Amino acid sequence: MRVLKIVAIGALGLILMLACAVGLFFATSGVDTPEGPASREVLARGPYPVKRLDTTFVDRSRPTQANNDFAGSDERRLVTSIKYPTNPNARGVAREGRPANGFPLIVYSHGFMSRRSEGDYLARHFARHGYFFVAADYPLTNFASPGGPRFDDVAHQPGDVGFLIDRLLRWNDDPAHEFFGTIDPERIGVMGLSLGGMTSTLAAFHPELRDDRIGAAVSIAGPSVMFTPVFFETADVPFLMIAGDADAIVPYEENAASLPERAPRSGLVTLKSGSHVGFADIARYMSRWSRHGDTLPCGALMGAVAEDADLGDVPGLGGLEQGVAQGQGGRPCDPLPSVRSMRPARQQMLTILAAFSFFESRFAEEAAHRERAADYLATGLAAENEDVTVRLPSARRSGLRSSG
Repeated sequence: MRVLKIVAIGALGLILMLACAVGLFFATSGVDTPEGPASREVLARGPYPVKRLDTTFVDRSRPTQANNDFAGSDERRLVTSIKYPTNPNARGVAREGRPANGFPLIVYSHGFMSRRSEGDYLARHFARHGYFFVAADYPLTNFASPGGPRFDDVAHQPGDVGFLIDRLLRWNDDPAHEFFGTIDPERIGVMGLSLGGMTSTLAAFHPELRDDRIGAAVSIAGPSVMFTPVFFETADVPFLMIAGDADAIVPYEENAASLPERAPRSGLVTLKSGSHVGFADIARYMSRWSRHGDTLPCGALMGAVAEDADLGDVPGLGGLEQGVAQGQGGRPCDPLPSVRSMRPARQQMLTILAAFSFFESRFAEEAAHRERAADYLATGLAAENEDVTVRLPSARRSGLRSSG
């Protein structure tokens, strides 16, 4: 599938391959600060200090396929980081003032040849505001995959998402675990970048691979051209696409811009001059002075696609009966980027504003808070940031807001 090859050779992998060079750059670079008062309120530092737990989950019920010189395994290992809210001076999960039914849970999926740290800027913000944020290195699409990363393992990643949910909810039900009673199983969302955005879309909507516990989903620059209207009719899950219109790796017009016609109950947030690379945490260090963040990856990508233009289907995703039109997608980096892309620090700020307000419009505990978040996403985000456009379903009040 050509559009998956776009992700497979894409920007995130090249950025990580240059990580040694980035290590020489010691200056820190946070996300921008918005000028508008409503945006500043959304981006404000949350009330909770954040802790991180690193662990490895092993799913012994599903194998990892053989891959080049890797013989395969009868299990799937997920090296995982969990960021979660605590109270000041507390050793464990925040319990003072937490929601009666527990905190919402977000499962984040990384892009091809990337790592679980890719969305750290999102993890910090969500955890500070009372979310559990879970991200794992997927067995065969992360940067250090045995045998080399292979993009067609994306078909197995919705199962990984479900397994991560299982593990967290098992801890939530265990009186002996520090997470006991702190996660709300009725407020679970998924989000991911690039191939991870596609993973989140599959986990929310695919008729055979989806997880019915998912209550909202965000794809950040994820391939979607292969998903037909039938695909999005399989589940009634609020869905938001966040994309840059100068994305050279996953072309904006065919993937994001066409989404409202294929998925009329979805929302689309477009970042003017946003690149593909600019959504990755490391881009603030690597691409902050580049004219366009996708230019270097495109140089390598063009040759790779020329060598292997016929990519075939991805086993496990199905076909038109499942709402998946395999083999779709145009040529990446054609034309090469000519505009100056948005600075990564700003692009990531806007991504936080869009993603957080979307999930808050579904998962905030109080109805008034959900209402404010929905209003900000619908009007305030674009009104205060001229490089953003927002397109929501006409019935957004029922489509993007939580009942109750």
